Amino acid sequence: MSTPTMADRVRDRQSALSMVLRPTVWRSSLVLDMNRASVAAPIRVGIAVGLVLVVGGLTGTRDIAGFAALGALISAFCRPDPYRVRLGRLVVLGVGIISSVAVGAILGISGAAPGVEIVTIAVLGSLAALVIGMLHIAGPGAVVFVFAATAAMGFAHDPGDLTRALVATVLGTLCGAVASLAPWLFGGLVGGLRSLIRRVSTPPAAVNTSVDHVSLRTALHRRPRPDLVANSCRILVAMVASAALAEAIGLSHPMWAAMGAMAAMQGVAYHVTVQRGLQRMLGNVVGAVIAAGLLGLGLGYWGAVVAIVICQVVAEISAPVNYAIASSAVTPMALMMTALGAGLTPAAAIDRVADTLIGVVAGIVIAAVTITGGELRAQRTAAVTVTANGGAARG
Repeated sequence: MSTPTMADRVRDRQSALSMVLRPTVWRSSLVLDMNRASVAAPIRVGIAVGLVLVVGGLTGTRDIAGFAALGALISAFCRPDPYRVRLGRLVVLGVGIISSVAVGAILGISGAAPGVEIVTIAVLGSLAALVIGMLHIAGPGAVVFVFAATAAMGFAHDPGDLTRALVATVLGTLCGAVASLAPWLFGGLVGGLRSLIRRVSTPPAAVNTSVDHVSLRTALHRRPRPDLVANSCRILVAMVASAALAEAIGLSHPMWAAMGAMAAMQGVAYHVTVQRGLQRMLGNVVGAVIAAGLLGLGLGYWGAVVAIVICQVVAEISAPVNYAIASSAVTPMALMMTALGAGLTPAAAIDRVADTLIGVVAGIVIAAVTITGGELRAQRTAAVTVTANGGAARG
């Protein structure tokens, strides 16, 4: 096989970028895979998030209840894993979310320059993406950790704020872990359901056939796959570029652009980046309309809690079915959660769309420019699959 010339590489990258314009890719972004829908786990996530928000409201700690809810979101991860495997991975996720809040709060207290904030959180996000990829952790992805760090950065102004945010996050993380492991932890209390719990604890192969059930120690000691390292570096560059651009043009929340880039690039494979980017963009437009309406209603704390829980459950149910639908629920949920501590106006929804558009474009362009020969071959195969089946191949 001959070595590709510079002209070949340019054509390949042009072909990769043109993938965004293909009608089949847009149609595949709207395909619904109802076979992947589930209800039990999303309800547990909703209960965990709702419980910590209710406790925060009743105890007069509404300003930090959002951090407890972010900790509880670890219950949204590891759904395909058997419970014994899930336990160790939940510990890693818990440490990750708590560390993210700590990093963000320290940035907020130190009054770091915007450039330092952007680079630090981008490094955090790229490392989180690498670890999640190494451990084959299914779920919302590393964007949750970036969201937590960004929220803490805006909240913390002194060491007392740091302490309160960390305590709330730890308690929320424990609640989320219990919610995730509840069928296993409490299964012995109902002897008649033991056989059912054993079947539930080992999910059907149709849910996720690529989950690696090796021990946590083995997974962490493995050398990271080159594609995971490459994607982690791309995420770092895309996050910095998109946030810097959003900052330069005067958008109020530049790290939202970084989160848009990360959300699009979590799939590793280029065709997944394109598909998720389009779904993220479409979902954010719909979600922004919903969020603007909710923020304009002036729901108050308890109304916001109800809205957050509903959106969270809808997002968890729809995430395996279609990411665009999930994103349309995640957007108002994230904005309402942010509004609990910081307060937002309906105009924030417009900023969210603009930031996400910048992040998605940056993610797709950087992925296309840095795509490798092997990834190009996979992209061509994916394009054939999309054309033949009318749906996007998963990666």
